[in-house]
Amino acid sequence: MSLMLALAATTLGDTIEHRVTVAHAGAEHAATYRARVALDTKTIGAHTPNRPSRQQCMWTAAVTVERALDAAPQAARAVATDRTLRGTQPGDCRTARPAIEQAVADRSPAIRDRLVAAAENDRATLVAELEALVPNG
Repeated sequence: MSLMLALAATTLGDTIEHRVTVAHAGAEHAATYRARVALDTKTIGAHTPNRPSRQQCMWTAAVTVERALDAAPQAARAVATDRTLRGTQPGDCRTARPAIEQAVADRSPAIRDRLVAAAENDRATLVAELEALVPNG
């Protein structure tokens, strides 16, 4: 079972995002970086009648950092996809979903740190893309 979480709505209450402004060709250009999480779950183990359940939910949350330029929406792209969170929860994945969402939400400071680092690492690429979009100012 795969589902997309935007690390917002029900999980964290607000979107994890970071805004930067870059001066280029005499103008200020704003870019917004957002963390998006793709959650993949798999139930393993047996649940037989009249015996304790041996099921476990193995989950993986892949964090992707996406950048959107305010002046050029067509230049939006993913800038980092190397952060993965993993964990297990006892029981079936359908019943463990709230606990998994909470585990991902508890790691939001680490996700925010990764988001800021990705924005800093992307600065040179952002300037180069702005140069390509507005070559003569």
